[in-house]
Amino acid sequence: MTLRDQGPLQLWWRDAKVNVRRAERLWDHVRRPAAYPPPRYAFADGGFDKLHGWRTVTIDRGDAAADPRLEAGKHANLQLAAPCFDGLVLGPDRPLSFWTALGRVTAGRGFRYGMELRGGCLVPALGGGLCMLSNALFDLAAHLGWTVLERHGHSKEAVPPPADQPWGLDATVFWPHVDLRVAPRDEVRLACRVGQGQLLVDVHGRAPAEVRCEIRACKDQTRVQAGVRQRENELWRKTFALADGRLLADELLVRNHKVLLHSWQQARNCLTCGEVGCHARVRPAELVAG
Repeated sequence: MTLRDQGPLQLWWRDAKVNVRRAERLWDHVRRPAAYPPPRYAFADGGFDKLHGWRTVTIDRGDAAADPRLEAGKHANLQLAAPCFDGLVLGPDRPLSFWTALGRVTAGRGFRYGMELRGGCLVPALGGGLCMLSNALFDLAAHLGWTVLERHGHSKEAVPPPADQPWGLDATVFWPHVDLRVAPRDEVRLACRVGQGQLLVDVHGRAPAEVRCEIRACKDQTRVQAGVRQRENELWRKTFALADGRLLADELLVRNHKVLLHSWQQARNCLTCGEVGCHARVRPAELVAG
């Protein structure tokens, strides 16, 4: 059921469940502070001069269905979020928590409306587009052999990944209970910046990387059920020692199950769909006026 099919009572119940999960996660921050360590930064290189990996992500969707107002918001949100991760020091006992590093997204901090995929609809949301950053961070963590403590895949897919990237190597975030938490093998420093329409994320260590990883997809299948296109797979990771090539681990990394949106669904959002009877419709005044 998409958002536009839900009535006021269903939407209220949905919001109530989200608030309960938020409260549970915030209590978990109090109960287990070591799982969400406060950010620590090293703005000079601090001896982190060995490159372990990097990702360069083009921010623009580059298709006719992209709404320019939401695309502009996505750019602004990533520019605002990047400094919160730039210089961040992580270690086996100091894992990354996306929301601990970034903090809550609010208009008062300057965040703008970008696209968010919610309940089968493309909805304007404060901070929309930040999943591009969580995707890049998880992609790096997976390929560098980091421990995945918490990862949530998108339940629906509007824009497929590049052809050279394994399908399903993504991570969605939603404050504060849908988090991305990963721990590196050794102490590392992140570099994160936005420039020339690209998001750039680097990982540096004090010593060269000690492992290399191979990620493979298994049980990949696409099917149509009750008129809905769905795809699922498993991603497995082999970790090898760089020194002698020994296989250190062969493990299940993630399981994915996503609804695949049709092209006409990707082109619709709350600003353009025209469904005035939808109780979940979001039309921020600043976007409509713009």
